[in-house]
Amino acid sequence: MKKALVISGIVSMVLIIFNIIVTFHLCGGRDYGVCMDVVFDIVIVLFPIIPLFIFSLVTYLMKESVFQAWWRFARVWILASMLAILVSPSNSHNWMFPIEKGTVAFSHLYFL
Repeated sequence: MKKALVISGIVSMVLIIFNIIVTFHLCGGRDYGVCMDVVFDIVIVLFPIIPLFIFSLVTYLMKESVFQAWWRFARVWILASMLAILVSPSNSHNWMFPIEKGTVAFSHLYFL
């Protein structure tokens, strides 16, 4: 867990600094071109590192028993959420109780 915290923290800082320096100094800052496309692609690919860092920071001081209990719950809940979102319709014609992918995803996120 400590390795994930350190590695994701370093990559997050490098990503943020790289984005600021390359975008505004090396790419010109105002003109949109190939350099901006490359920076955007790199940032999008590495973006999940930042939430990983925040998650690692939150769980770093957590007791191992609490983390394991949460992990056992999250594995089942995430699978159930994905299955519920998959089988829910994209559009609903019910004006009173619209059940669609967005409301199902939000309700499952709310309970997690």
